[in-house]
Amino acid sequence: MAGSLNHIVGEDGHFKMDTIENMGDAYEALHQCFEIIRLMSGGNMEVVNRYCRLREFPEIRSDMKISKIAGDPWEKE
Repeated sequence: MAGSLNHIVGEDGHFKMDTIENMGDAYEALHQCFEIIRLMSGGNMEVVNRYCRLREFPEIRSDMKISKIAGDPWEKE
């Protein structure tokens, strides 16, 4: 996959952006982050928003639904 979570996580485990070369890389990396958040929270927005409040991030006001990407190896049939 051209863009992935590895494009935004450095070898030291910290956030980085220096290997994002185009919007396709950015989209795919963010898509993976979104999917990880959705899976880890079990789709429970209260779990996500509780963390958002702790970190003083804006709360998410809608359900997280993943969009299909053609050829996405994570997408189940």
